[in-house]
Amino acid sequence: MKGWTVEALESKGVKVRDQTMRVIATPSDLVTLTLPLPPSVNHAWQNVPGKGRVRSPEYRRWHKLAFDELCLQKPGKIVGEFCAVINCGKINRRADIDNRIKPLLDLIKGTVIEDDSKCARVSAGWVSDVPAERVVMIIRSAA
Repeated sequence: MKGWTVEALESKGVKVRDQTMRVIATPSDLVTLTLPLPPSVNHAWQNVPGKGRVRSPEYRRWHKLAFDELCLQKPGKIVGEFCAVINCGKINRRADIDNRIKPLLDLIKGTVIEDDSKCARVSAGWVSDVPAERVVMIIRSAA
């Protein structure tokens, strides 16, 4: 079958490893994801004597849950610069939206995007039409 050869898959931007045809992500211009709300950056790291700064247990739990949900959605991959719109379900009056951006971009790094340094623009906000403790991310190619 010509469409499933290694050469045909690689020409379409699909990564193939170790002689097994494993689709990591297919190229896309727009990806929409629904994920759990990450912990604030203020609670994502902790100091551990002898180790330095490490991920907090709360952040590790969120990352595992969010990554599992991300994989189930089988998103496409944005190649190159990208723009992100992050809509979060409001949790309380005092929560800072900017503390939620970095964990979300780090989560999709290497799967949906190449690297978060390629972010050309990001817009984030609390919205009423997204359930509390949930996030809807729209990532599109900046080109």
